[in-house]
Amino acid sequence: MADHVNQVFADIVQAAGIEYVFGMPGGVTPFLFDALTDKAPGVTCVLSRHEGAASCMADMAARLTGKPAIVMGQGLWIGTSGAFGIVESALAGTPMVIITETSDYANLPQHMPYQCCTGEYGSVDLPAIMKAMCKFTTFATTPIEFLHGVQLAIKHAMSGRPGPAAVVCRWNAAVGALDLKNAMPRLHPVQGHLNVAPPAPDPAAAQSAAELLIGAKNPVLVAGIGIHLARAYDELRELAELLGMAVATSFMGKSAIPETHDLAVGMMGRIGQAAANKAVSGADVILAAGTGLAPDNTLMLSPDYIRPAEQSIIQIDIEPRNIGFTFPVHTGIVSDARAALRALIEAVKSSGGKIDASARRAAVAELKQKNKFFECPLFMSDAAPIAPERVVAEAQAQLRPEDLVVLDAGNNRMFFAKYLRTLRAGQLVGAGGAAGIGWGVPAAVAAQIVRPDTRVICMVGDGGLMSTFSALETARQHNLPLTYVVLNNASLGNVNDFIAPGRRQLTEYAHPNFAGMAAAMGFHTATVERPEDIRPALQAALGHNGPALVDIHVNRSPHFTLMS
Repeated sequence: MADHVNQVFADIVQAAGIEYVFGMPGGVTPFLFDALTDKAPGVTCVLSRHEGAASCMADMAARLTGKPAIVMGQGLWIGTSGAFGIVESALAGTPMVIITETSDYANLPQHMPYQCCTGEYGSVDLPAIMKAMCKFTTFATTPIEFLHGVQLAIKHAMSGRPGPAAVVCRWNAAVGALDLKNAMPRLHPVQGHLNVAPPAPDPAAAQSAAELLIGAKNPVLVAGIGIHLARAYDELRELAELLGMAVATSFMGKSAIPETHDLAVGMMGRIGQAAANKAVSGADVILAAGTGLAPDNTLMLSPDYIRPAEQSIIQIDIEPRNIGFTFPVHTGIVSDARAALRALIEAVKSSGGKIDASARRAAVAELKQKNKFFECPLFMSDAAPIAPERVVAEAQAQLRPEDLVVLDAGNNRMFFAKYLRTLRAGQLVGAGGAAGIGWGVPAAVAAQIVRPDTRVICMVGDGGLMSTFSALETARQHNLPLTYVVLNNASLGNVNDFIAPGRRQLTEYAHPNFAGMAAAMGFHTATVERPEDIRPALQAALGHNGPALVDIHVNRSPHFTLMS
């Protein structure tokens, strides 16, 4: 008896525990979406309205669930429009599976058919495009190759350092039939390919690192996105409290620990908290957990900031190539962040070494007090146009520990990254792999779908919102209680900062009427031009049982003012 490929595909997706598929039906993929609807009741398919939105949505779903979501659509548009969220996934290290096809209609790929992307003369080489972005790409030409490809893409997306994995298939590979009992190579249950424990730390390396931390005078833990992906929040906090150790974060690691915790010193880097930068530069031992210590977090690898000749660096990363990559290390631990931190906790506890955690805590408190931790005089600014810092302060006043904050890219992100003080671990998610403006708009939609009982708030600039505005229709379609807070300075702010006044013809423009546009789609909206109107507008939007947008007209304050 013949087995239909699309139905076996749906069975694999369901068995792998994948919960979300985001995309735009096209090419051969409508038949795959159809099978998921019939055969995979545990899988939610979301119409994204744009392939770029689909990949951003899948990226966010993976960050919140720890499992890959699927991006699915027609070949050319997945490889072009869909690249937006795929490159974010690749550079951030989040799991994603891409299912697409080559639109090789009627067996005509050698004759320049419309929209074909097999790589023949007269067509686009889609497999090559996907290989440039993905950690794994397979080109399936037969049904059995397609099914094996799907299983392997799921495996590779989750193995080691997570990332995007793609299956590109010929038309007949996805809609044909086969006899699974006799097909070669045999197709085994997908779960057997996924039963792989994450890498665990070497005991000797963990012991060495623990001894170094115990004997340190001013240790600091730098937390990156790996803490979020490993769900290592409890382990991070326990180790920090055990040692009385300050905790700084990269941008991608922000909210790895609540920034209300007495050992949290905030985000490091050019727009970070001064306390975090002082803690890192003044440390004798740096424990980097789940972060590559990239230039954007380390003052562009400034030799005055992190100094390997004077500081001992312990680095934990699931990808061995990331360890000792930007800075030489004293001890490198190849491991899942959660497992490594647990091993360090046990090694510290069993060492018998004396730890004066209270003295270290006092030093951290003094450091934060001297460096005006999360303080800014513009929080209470009454100026109009409104100061971005005032918007942050008003948003802070409405923020609850259970809320989820999504940050887009651009200057708006910088103001919130520096000044919004997170109240719980895992409260904030932002674009930081490729960090393209517009990521947050569809990503917030996915966040609200994945966490329907959580209040999701997306902070975005006018440039980013206009880039991916179509994602608002998905929010409206699902009547999501999602709030967009727009910092609208009628400019491409970050680019503007580098252009001389009088030369900004392409970066400054009239205010888009976002409130009118969103209202026409069925959103609750408000336009705010005076600081005293921010709070009631936010309260009304956040209390609305449906999608809402607050368009706040802010000044064009350059991001350079944020630099520590």
